[in-house]
Amino acid sequence: MKDGREIAVVSMSAPVHYWTNYVELYFQKEVVEVARLSHENAAKMVGYCKSSDPFSRMVVFEYPPNGTLYEHLHDVEGCQLSWPRRMKIALSIARVLRYLHTELQPPFAMAALASSSIYLTEDFSPKIIDFERWRGLVGKPLLSSGCVVNGGGGHSNGVVDSRHVRFMDVQANTFAFGVILLELISGRASLSKDTDDLLEWARKHLEQPGEFGKLVDPKLKSVGQESLGIICNVVNLCIDAEPSRRPSMNMIGAILEEGVDTSV
Repeated sequence: MKDGREIAVVSMSAPVHYWTNYVELYFQKEVVEVARLSHENAAKMVGYCKSSDPFSRMVVFEYPPNGTLYEHLHDVEGCQLSWPRRMKIALSIARVLRYLHTELQPPFAMAALASSSIYLTEDFSPKIIDFERWRGLVGKPLLSSGCVVNGGGGHSNGVVDSRHVRFMDVQANTFAFGVILLELISGRASLSKDTDDLLEWARKHLEQPGEFGKLVDPKLKSVGQESLGIICNVVNLCIDAEPSRRPSMNMIGAILEEGVDTSV
């Protein structure tokens, strides 16, 4: 942009016959939904554009220039993240999720929360960007991910119960946060052709506090043992198979802020 800011543009194009009035209303609703986010760890939506010839819709976001958390944790050429920096990132992600889930009314849930949707600024402050949110407008069903994943539990006679869908999406975000915490402490990707599934590998160690150390990224030079224990306990809460038993991000954030030391 003219002021020197880097931006990311989500561009959507579709045959005119596909982009019905319903889809346009859905697009406008999502623009309003995302525009209400105002948090230091959520990338700001700068604006959106509409064009009729050729047909397109574009959404513009500020773009943190330092790559994604996924790249820094898992790419060969990625920057080595120290333990204190990883803990600061974990706390910041918890804060923005607490804001989205409990401070906004109605709550806001990320469509696809993952280390690849967390972008880092030059000082390694994380900012979430929900690019996945817009994919439903260009071919995927226009249903919440939580509704699809949970087998239609939010449907009644073909009508979506928005309160149930919102609850399930928030709980899906909590689960995803637990996976991100595992990535932060282990340096392993959630899915990789070279390693076992992260959750399958981690669960056997998470069951025994004496084995928490086996989860630690071997590239780390030092680790805060007390913080590691707290992180592992939070992971266990987040990845509970029963969504209703997963704690709120308000509770999770309080646990992390009280117990995690970002200086060690």
